[in-house]
Amino acid sequence: MKRLAHETGGAFFEVTHAHPIEAIYTEIEETLRNQTSLGYTRPPEARSGEYRKIKLTTRQRGLIVGARDGYYAR
Repeated sequence: MKRLAHETGGAFFEVTHAHPIEAIYTEIEETLRNQTSLGYTRPPEARSGEYRKIKLTTRQRGLIVGARDGYYAR
């Protein structure tokens, strides 16, 4: 599940005594309140079925970027 979450730009949460489900819900709520959605248009030379890597960064330090590693061109 951790690998699937990482590869798709998602998150993985494990409920423990130190990290109860209420804290996880609070973290998810905060993340959803502060997210931004970006669009991307692939380059025309991308062949159908080809895996394309994505690297998304910010200029501002301290921000957390959550994105998948890449996608398959159509």
